[in-house]
Amino acid sequence: MLVKNAADRLIETKIKNRSFEPFKGAKKYSYRSKVTDLMTALKKCGLKDGFTLSFHHQLRNGDFVINQTLEAVRELGVKNIHMAQTAMFNVHQPVIDFIKEGVVNRIEGSINGVVGDYISKNPLDFPVILRSHGGRWAAVKTGELHPDIAIIAASSADERGNATGVLGDNAFGPISYSQVDAIHADKVIVVTDTIVDYPCEYQEIQERYVDYVAQVDRIGDPDKIMSGTTKITEDPTKLGIAHKCVDLMDAAGIIKNDMVFQSGAGGISLAAMKFLGEKLEEKNIVAKCATGGLTKLIIDIYESGHVKHLYYSQVFDGYSVNWVKNNLELPADIGHYADPTSKGRTIDGLDTVVLGATEVDTDFNVNVNTHSDGRLLHGIGGHQDTAAGASLCIITCPIFRKKNPVVRENVTTITTPGDVVDAIVTNEGIAINPRRKDLIKKVKGKIDIVSIEELKNMAYDETGGPVKPNRGNEIIGLTKWFDGTLLDVIYRVKE
Repeated sequence: MLVKNAADRLIETKIKNRSFEPFKGAKKYSYRSKVTDLMTALKKCGLKDGFTLSFHHQLRNGDFVINQTLEAVRELGVKNIHMAQTAMFNVHQPVIDFIKEGVVNRIEGSINGVVGDYISKNPLDFPVILRSHGGRWAAVKTGELHPDIAIIAASSADERGNATGVLGDNAFGPISYSQVDAIHADKVIVVTDTIVDYPCEYQEIQERYVDYVAQVDRIGDPDKIMSGTTKITEDPTKLGIAHKCVDLMDAAGIIKNDMVFQSGAGGISLAAMKFLGEKLEEKNIVAKCATGGLTKLIIDIYESGHVKHLYYSQVFDGYSVNWVKNNLELPADIGHYADPTSKGRTIDGLDTVVLGATEVDTDFNVNVNTHSDGRLLHGIGGHQDTAAGASLCIITCPIFRKKNPVVRENVTTITTPGDVVDAIVTNEGIAINPRRKDLIKKVKGKIDIVSIEELKNMAYDETGGPVKPNRGNEIIGLTKWFDGTLLDVIYRVKE
């Protein structure tokens, strides 16, 4: 059938059994600035009761954006918000009031500190869901966790929404967690305190995904990115544990040219990286790559010429934030780093990783989420991801803290299962997972090893054994393995 279209052409509407819509006329698409205030942006995104709002945590304890957003939500009279932050810190204490007022009633994301402590005793309408970095990325990607509105903090953005975290007065490092939210959320708001000329010089979030740019007075305080858990230990006992980690790596043949390594953010783990750097220098070895979070310590090893590449996903101190501004070398988003549904992850090439623990048990299971009294005080982070990806996963901890055994018969909560944990390094010795017969054979005669049962017995002798936590039957939290399966549950703590 011939039809005259808007260009005054006679065209067929059916060709070779395919139907075609006639041209109806051209529109000239004119660009308009997306810059507005946060409350207006939320309204224009259609914020409603029960919406899921996602956030990233890369300003860590210096973040202002979560609190600012929830204040705007309260002003708009919206209730029952489902939070999907990548992590939460003590700076987010106001979230407790938002929970009490009914503004927030569900949380799917890591919780560190006071908010987790509150929820441990005051359960939400649905248990908090804890995922690893890679597990969360996969959950958003597959639709298991779907943000209605992604709220993305940026230290600089242009008026169209191209944004970064590495430039500007309040730079915090690369925006590594939010690309997946930008792609899959129904609406996207970039929150920034610095509007720059178009185009933004470095673009981690691109205008094609962004609905609005919300300008605020300040997104946060980058001086508070470094917290107590991201400082190298000065404790002699912990420094001894760190030395043992490097001894184990050396005995296992891990310390060699082109090795790939990563450290956790804990004080012992960072000390182990310091001693690893010294060992690389002593042996004149050049590692291929250091992955994960960036610190001055890792940068120093890089600049000394003993590691070829830094493949970082976030930064843990102010020195690193400033370094990144001038050295944009290979930042990797969390999907590239740890997405279990992808065809390749940077962590799958790890030779070794050093991680911390609140508890470990005789089956080599590790707890980082709760303390022994059951209180939910920490998130999973990249613990599961790197433990499963590394050829040698080392867990560090003292055998007891104060009068509480850290090495015990059963952990209070399983964060990382024992089948991906290779060794536990303590102040009283190194225990190697019996599953790793190859590793035991390799280090035999080079370093002393003890059984995990011996370490547990020493811890019990010193402390009198674990005190049973005072917990109820109500489930307040769930830990998921990075493939989305349910790993363990966390119970309410009685007052």
